[in-house]
Amino acid sequence: MSFSFPLVSVCFYALWIFVIFLGGSGAKENSFNSDFLSIRATKSLQGLAALGVISHHISQMQILTKANEIQIFHDTGFLFVGFFFFVSGFGLIKSLDTKPGYLNGFLKRRALPILVTYYVMNAFYIIWHLILKTKFSASEWICKILGISLLNDNAWFVPVILILYFAFYFIFKKIKNRKICFALIFIVIAMQVGWFLFNKHFVWWIGPKNWWWNAQGYTDFSSAPWWQQIGALWFEGEWWVNSSICFLLGMLVAQNEKKFFDFFAKNYWVKFFTLFVLVVISMWIGLWSLYGISYWREFGGDNSTWPRTQMILIQSAQIILFVIFIIVFMMKFFADNKATRFLGKHSLEIYLMQALPLRQGANFFDAAKMNYSLVSTKLLVLLYVASVIAISILFALVLKFCSARIVKFFGKKNV
Repeated sequence: MSFSFPLVSVCFYALWIFVIFLGGSGAKENSFNSDFLSIRATKSLQGLAALGVISHHISQMQILTKANEIQIFHDTGFLFVGFFFFVSGFGLIKSLDTKPGYLNGFLKRRALPILVTYYVMNAFYIIWHLILKTKFSASEWICKILGISLLNDNAWFVPVILILYFAFYFIFKKIKNRKICFALIFIVIAMQVGWFLFNKHFVWWIGPKNWWWNAQGYTDFSSAPWWQQIGALWFEGEWWVNSSICFLLGMLVAQNEKKFFDFFAKNYWVKFFTLFVLVVISMWIGLWSLYGISYWREFGGDNSTWPRTQMILIQSAQIILFVIFIIVFMMKFFADNKATRFLGKHSLEIYLMQALPLRQGANFFDAAKMNYSLVSTKLLVLLYVASVIAISILFALVLKFCSARIVKFFGKKNV
């Protein structure tokens, strides 16, 4: 009977423990962190979320699934993305309530930097595909350069958060009743979900009934026009919509921060462990539904909407419980050190640039194609994981530097 030591998993989980607990802010016995939702706390939370998203994407690469390493992250990506949405929604309401005239110049101050970062990122990916000599039609090049279609499929977060920022600006600018504002934000999120539920993973409605499917399996999409292929257009994929509900959750927590704190501070440990049990149950139901119900039913000939609606409802409950649990946990302890703050400061750029080392590195380090011993293979996989994280951070620094210079230029031009 042979035993394979999980070298990569042990090293990777040790990294997580180190990053979380090094210099963390812990509350004394019978007290709580009063700053558990401060800027430094939420910025560190974003840093951990960025590391979580990279962990998720790394775990899905064939080189890791074959080695059966760090698979705990395989189906958890949307949970980490939920923190980006939560912090964004929370920060908007806190700023609106504490900074007079916050909405004046809001789009230039908040949306423009994200938009510039997106198009600078796009330039890097254009160069990458030109080097790889990727075959795109003229119309596909135009759409990908403009952002109508994504050149970097991880960049879906940008159009979604920009839509929510624009919605926030126009809704809160025109309407003073907060309950109505929150209801309208929910409708905007629900409309995005609705578009996915209609569209699924591609434009199924473009041809005859069930044109994409046959008894032997689904059609080879590589021969279809680019805009008919899987995930070619916006909101063609559950990842576009299964975490954005946290944007509204962040707003609601910010609006009711004192009530939130007071509620969970009273009988804290009872509520904490109740939340823990609910999170565990929701995780079990979420994993079961992911493979039992499935978002990808059209490739089995079932294009009905209701099963996917069930999936969205289950994952929405799952992510809401998970985010609240982590926030309640932060009342007692939250990660706060140079590493988490650094990752948080560059979280968007890390998120956008990871695909380059992730995919190109997998081709280079593909252990399955190399005739190494078991130990050498594990070391190779460990090197791949380390290089993806390191190069993603390096590229993020370059992206942030370039984007900041362009944003500064636009700022000077409009003085």
